[in-house]
Amino acid sequence: MDDWISWLPDDILVSILSSLPLKDAGRTSVLSSRWKNMWKNTSHLNFVDDSALDKIGKDQRQRNMERSKYVRWVNSVLKSLPHKGGLTLEDFRICFDVGKSSSEAISQWLKFAFERQVERLELDLLEFGHNMSLPGNVYVFPDKFLFQNSCVLHCPHPPTTCTTLFNFKSLKSLSFKNVQVSGEAIEFFLHNCPFLEQLILHDIEKLSKLEVCGSCLVLKHLELCCIYDFISLEVSAPNLISLSVGTTNGLVLKNVPMLVDLHIRCAKVEIPLLVPALCCCVSQLEILSLSLEMHRAHHTVMLNFPDMPKLKRLDLSFQANREARDESVLKLTSLIRKFPILEEFVLEIIWFGCYTWTGREVTKVTQFPHQHLKVFKYLGYDGHSSDSDAVMFILENCVVLQEIIIDPICPPYPWHAPLGKRELEAAQMARSCAKQLFEPRVSEHVRLIIQ
Repeated sequence: MDDWISWLPDDILVSILSSLPLKDAGRTSVLSSRWKNMWKNTSHLNFVDDSALDKIGKDQRQRNMERSKYVRWVNSVLKSLPHKGGLTLEDFRICFDVGKSSSEAISQWLKFAFERQVERLELDLLEFGHNMSLPGNVYVFPDKFLFQNSCVLHCPHPPTTCTTLFNFKSLKSLSFKNVQVSGEAIEFFLHNCPFLEQLILHDIEKLSKLEVCGSCLVLKHLELCCIYDFISLEVSAPNLISLSVGTTNGLVLKNVPMLVDLHIRCAKVEIPLLVPALCCCVSQLEILSLSLEMHRAHHTVMLNFPDMPKLKRLDLSFQANREARDESVLKLTSLIRKFPILEEFVLEIIWFGCYTWTGREVTKVTQFPHQHLKVFKYLGYDGHSSDSDAVMFILENCVVLQEIIIDPICPPYPWHAPLGKRELEAAQMARSCAKQLFEPRVSEHVRLIIQ
């Protein structure tokens, strides 16, 4: 291969190969004798096969065959790589629809990564091609990987002198999705990985209590989503910057002076717990994302939300019934009064119930000049009077507004069926309503986008 790229030193070529998908990097081995083993020096092993996942998503009958092919691929690559003394891993990512039936192979993959002192580990065991899992069909993380004597992990006070099976001191990021892992194992990683900055747990079974506490923790990002049995979560981490949790039930936050980015999902019964859970950090948050299952009884809770003097972005998503709707959207939009330096507001409403559309002239809204809001995005706008009043409130009160985005369709979840004819017709009617109502009222310095 006589071209300029062949004149580059090996370390530059390895860096280029590391940026390629793993299968593409492997294909370069046929270029010349120099390239034959070049890709094997990569420190980034991302085993992602989107095309196979697409096949499974479209036809479940392909599942077993694609699983077998994936396992053979990972095994083949790992077998061809240098022994543990010759490779330190920056990234090791497993992302595929494999589970309990492939436990032996998955354990071997993890062992490979831990032996090479992996820095960023992601084990994402998708089910049916997306992030959902069936109970009892998930891989169980083996506690034996942590201590040479695994029973030590479950002692009330594990001795600090116990010998760990691997050296975890290089681990900076750990992500488990659709994996069964114990609270003791998670807390082991927190306290035995001195450089661990990111911890992500999604779709975890049989994890009821977790303490993320310690004055020496360097953890900056914590994400806990769909932890089905959670009853208690205590977080005390002085370096934590961002937190994402799927419940306020049993949530205790303390000693989080650096926390500025918070994402919370609340069930109906948990909404009254929201404000008490945030009391220690409302004055410091800059980004807040709330996903709520809300009805009229909870509007008072939201309207009594405390002032947040540093908040710059608010994402508010909630479910609402078309058959029982009132002027709640306008009331929630007026929450911006409590956030004086807010710059971006994303409102998402997931409607359910029968489609009803009523158009009328927009009512007058209360004047309240807001000096900082620049972007307002409304997902789920369907042309009802309260929707239109909410948009007009923003247009008339946000004096430095630069962009307003209106979309009648919320982003679908992977398992949702495609929109039907009735939903598409209603969305088009909402777009026409928005265009008719707002185009004449938008000033020339505001960009109106109707998607």
